[in-house]
Amino acid sequence: MTDRTAVVLLLGVALALAPATIDAGTYRSVDEQGNVTYSDRPPQPEETRAPAPEATPVPEVKAPDAKPAPGAKARNVKVSAPPTAIARTGSTKVDELLELSGARAQLVGLLSRLAAELRPAPGQMSAKDQASVDRILRQALRHEAVYALVRDAFLLHVDRTNLEATAAWLRSPLARKIVALEIASSEPGTEQKVATYAATIKTSPPTDRRVELLQRLDWATAATEISADLVAAASRGITMAVSAAGPAEQQLRPGQIEDRVAQVRARANRALREAHMASTLYAYRGLEDEELAAYVLFSASDAGRWYNSAMRKAMVGALGRAVEQTAAELVRAVPLDRWARAATLAPQPVK
Repeated sequence: MTDRTAVVLLLGVALALAPATIDAGTYRSVDEQGNVTYSDRPPQPEETRAPAPEATPVPEVKAPDAKPAPGAKARNVKVSAPPTAIARTGSTKVDELLELSGARAQLVGLLSRLAAELRPAPGQMSAKDQASVDRILRQALRHEAVYALVRDAFLLHVDRTNLEATAAWLRSPLARKIVALEIASSEPGTEQKVATYAATIKTSPPTDRRVELLQRLDWATAATEISADLVAAASRGITMAVSAAGPAEQQLRPGQIEDRVAQVRARANRALREAHMASTLYAYRGLEDEELAAYVLFSASDAGRWYNSAMRKAMVGALGRAVEQTAAELVRAVPLDRWARAATLAPQPVK
């Protein structure tokens, strides 16, 4: 499993999500209803609580109108009627938030793609080795196990005020429509659909307004940066496992590992930025510009920035840990020399 091979494998993984290092100083508190919350700030009395930090300025976008703008071009996309808002019933739990945001559902597609990228193509390994790899991937990348890692990491960054504000947004009909589109675009097999859709952009390019909104959304959510972080976390896990399994004299020092991970992340970041516009155009093709503008406004708010930051830390940390454990099991079950031989049999990319 060479560095070159790892880069090729990991680039596909990053496209599945458009969101550990754990901050020291985590505080636990219990409210009057018995709900346990975690935060990176100590509990404060309500009347003396410090005001929320001022939001980072975001380029101005137009708030959504009640009706589409006159003359707006209709999109040839079948979209079901917007769902009704979900009624609020008491304090929001973290599990509920992760369901509302689609993070739990999107994790299914991410893990499926990760397993597919780590699994050698048929015929590259012996039947016995292939069976071992399949068994390990099924066990190590189980959705519930990795979701538990994500949830536990997310708990360490909970801010109750921003959590409730995020949940209120996610219960709205527009947010539910957006989440449904994001989940659909994360499902296995979407890559080919995105590629087909990207080909149509050449003959029917998006409007400047559409491109600008998607660029602002990427800025507000740091989606490309999060994807690059996921690539780096997976690369680090694989590199550490492969290095530990090799001869002592060839094992990498921590600084060498981080240098290689940084190189992988830089290459991935360039590739992801090139692919980002096509993938987001596809994912949000069922939204009007006014709806997309509303999403940008929320994402740039205190609550939106908190959620994206907390999810970034949780997802990157959980994925990195899961990949490291999975890779360690893979190289124990199938020696490195057989992985190297399989890599030489892999189809070479067309230049």
